[in-house]
Amino acid sequence: MTPDHPDYEVVSQIVHEIERLIGGHAELLANFPELVQDAVDFVIDPIRTARTRISELDNVEKTFIGLKIEHFLRDFLGVPKGLRDLRIGGMDVDVKNTVRSTWMIPPETFSNQEPCVLVMVATEKHECSLGVFVARAEYLNAPNRDGKRSVSAHAFDNIWWLLQHEKLPQSRFAGIDMARFRELREMKGGSKRTAQFFRENLNRIVHRSVLLGLLHDQLDPMKRIRGNGGARDILAPEGISLLSGAYDNSLINSLALPHCSRNEFVATFTGIPEALNIGLSSKGC
Repeated sequence: MTPDHPDYEVVSQIVHEIERLIGGHAELLANFPELVQDAVDFVIDPIRTARTRISELDNVEKTFIGLKIEHFLRDFLGVPKGLRDLRIGGMDVDVKNTVRSTWMIPPETFSNQEPCVLVMVATEKHECSLGVFVARAEYLNAPNRDGKRSVSAHAFDNIWWLLQHEKLPQSRFAGIDMARFRELREMKGGSKRTAQFFRENLNRIVHRSVLLGLLHDQLDPMKRIRGNGGARDILAPEGISLLSGAYDNSLINSLALPHCSRNEFVATFTGIPEALNIGLSSKGC
């Protein structure tokens, strides 16, 4: 969008304020796709439903994705809810989300030519986009029975894209047998339960949130992963090393395992007996 565009002043103010609030475009690029995936996982609720894909949601459930993205985005930016969804740079801004190819704009938004933050979640391509535009009637298609109007394809040139076609991270539950996961949640003994999960998921990068779901009934769930009687000690005599991205990255790299972030874990068969397992952290989380 160039400075001579009629929406430039309003849209650029919102864009620059968004980037200022989160510390620059690089931070947005690094964090927004994960925010979207977290919102999707929240609605899919894989732990309770054993689902892992948006395609498994019904149409009513899909509408909740936009609501969660709105909540997570407001928290991410640290801005309040104003007369609309967000209060940014002294302006009230609507958040519109779609899992299709365009957005539906209600009459109260386009009749007042209000600014909108647009979020698109492309489910088949597993991508997300984020833009800002002003809801003008000339940018919209004919109204439906509810009076809402979709953004026309030619009006996409009037959107200031902060991110476009960015890949979403994989769901933290992707590839996990959720039926089996739910069975393991009922196993007595948090450390034994954790050990069994890692036995069945060797070389899989496992996020902390997955383990918190597995250990839902434990007062100190992360203790069940460590040494000192936790899953790490249970697995070590079997030659299985349970490694933490926060403490064991040098060993993870030397074993040519996938990258493990500070909030992730991986178990792998190393053949290292317990007595020789001295290179591993006793904390492990």
